[in-house]
Formats: sequence, structure tokens, C-alpha cells
Amino acid sequence: MIQAVIFALDGVLVNTDECHYRAWKQLTEDQGIPYDRKISQKLQGMSYLDGLKLLLRKAERKYSPGEILALGARKNDLFSEQIADLGKKDILPGALETVQALKEKGIRVAIGSASENATGILRRLQMEKLFDAVADGNQITHGKPDPEVFLLAAKKLNLPPECCLVVEEGETGVVAAKRCGMQALAVGDAENCKDAAYHAPSLAQINLAEMIESGAIA
Repeated sequence: MIQAVIFALDGVLVNTDECHYRAWKQLTEDQGIPYDRKISQKLQGMSYLDGLKLLLRKAERKYSPGEILALGARKNDLFSEQIADLGKKDILPGALETVQALKEKGIRVAIGSASENATGILRRLQMEKLFDAVADGNQITHGKPDPEVFLLAAKKLNLPPECCLVVEEGETGVVAAKRCGMQALAVGDAENCKDAAYHAPSLAQINLAEMIESGAIA
């Protein structure tokens, strides 16, 4: 029985995908590394360092560990600039209503995000007090598709993985959920991911709380 829902952040609750894209685009252009929308989708759910290491495979030269860390910090700075004006207007349709409806039915809610900016983003959205637990990139060693962030969220909720449903927009996140025994609801770009137990275009087009309460998701 599902007792909690663990939400990814980017692309599920808030529209920051474009912010990530612009930050990565500027960084890769500075380094002469090819980057486009298709590559951007592959990075969804990854930590910025894992994403950076993937991108650097296409570079014309090798980067030292120190250079990689510096580029990672630069990407994070660029992203921080992009989200400076983030606010409630950027909450994705259906996201706030879904979280509130789950809480009203006694279903616990958490964040499972590889982003190190998750807490700051939630604060800008005025959503930080809604969640029972937040697991983010500052608290984990391995990014998705490793399930560490979801396992940490379940631990913070004091629940076994099988009692948690993950809502994800990235295929790497869906895979991470499956690896730790959690079912996944795939939305957005991951809607057709075969590893997900449930699929929807967005949270605005389903009533997740009722689906859990009725046993349609169990």
C-alpha cells in the first residue's frame, strides 16, 4: 500500500528545465563542446557532476579532476543566475494541488532530487513547508540512476521503499525508483518510459490522491 509520494523536482513540480538548458549551453559553448536539446534530456535527473562528466566525453581534450570541479561549480553558478527570479508562477500546473490533496488524505510527501539547489528552489516557490522530508544532492554521493536519493527520502519518512511511489520526469529517475523497489509514475518527457508502472502527461491531468486512495495505484 502506498503511504508516501516522493517527487522529483525539476520538470515535475517546477519548470526549471529551461534554466538548466541555458546554463549547460553557456558552459559547453565556452568549452567548445556540442550540446543540444536531445543531449539535455539525457542529463535529466543526474547530478551536475555526473552530467558534466558525460558531456566532457565529447571534449577535444582531457580535464583534470580540479578542472572538472571548477566547471561543475561554474555550471551551478550559471544555474543559480537563471533561477534568481523563480517564483510561484513557475510551479507546474497541477503540482501544488496534487501535493495539497495528498496531504489532506494523510499521504506523506517528500522530495527526492539530485539538485543541490532543491531547498532554495522550494523556498522561492513557497513550498518548503509542505513536505515531510527533503532528500537532495547535498546529502548523497551518487546521482540517479543510482537509487540513493530515493532511499534516503524513504528513510527520512521512516517507511520501506515498497510503500513509496516516485513521481519522475526523467528516465534515469524512473530507473532509480525501480532499482530500489519503488513504483514510479512517469510524467512529462518520461511519460512513455517502459520501466514506470504508471504514466501521465502531467500531474494536472490526473487526480493522484484519489488514484492512491481508490487502489488504482497500490
